[in-house]
This record gives sequence, C-alpha cells and structure tokens, in this order.
Amino acid sequence: MQIQLNKGEYRHKLPRRVFFADQGEFTTGDYEEIMNKATCLSLVSNAILYWNTIKINEIVESLRAQGEIVEDKTLSHISLLPYRHVIPNGAYFVDDL
Repeated sequence: MQIQLNKGEYRHKLPRRVFFADQGEFTTGDYEEIMNKATCLSLVSNAILYWNTIKINEIVESLRAQGEIVEDKTLSHISLLPYRHVIPNGAYFVDDL
C-alpha cells in the first residue's frame, strides 16, 4: 500500500513543478478560469509523460538493437514520471510532424 501512495505522491510532484505561475495557486474564484488552468496543467503533464514514454522506448529499442537483453519484467519497474529534464519556465520548440 505504501508503494502505491509513494507513486501517487510522485505523480503529483510533476504538476506542482509545471504549475509555477502564481506559485502554484489559483488566484481567482472564477470557476471557468480555474477549470481552464487545471485542464491546461493536465494536458502539459500528460504531454511530459507521453514524451518520457517515447524517449524511454527509443532507449530500450536502441539497447535491444545493440544486442542487450532488456526484459519486459525489468521495464515494469521503470517510472515514466521523471521530470528533472523539464524546465518549467524555459522556451520549447516543437517541430511540425
């Protein structure tokens, strides 16, 4: 049970890091504005998780292509939640796909 609680706490650290504006507080009582900010925060957090998933997959595929054995059982212990590479107030450029 403690492991699941730790995972949940770690999952909440990502949005806290991303939500740096107003020191992570909603400064308005306007319901629509709060929901808009919360939805955007969710979208950004999920985009980071998606990016992490893609990058981890690229690393695993690269290791396997080099002949390394990476078992699926091992992959089940890898977290998609790291966020140290995220610069919350940086400039990001997205290539058109």
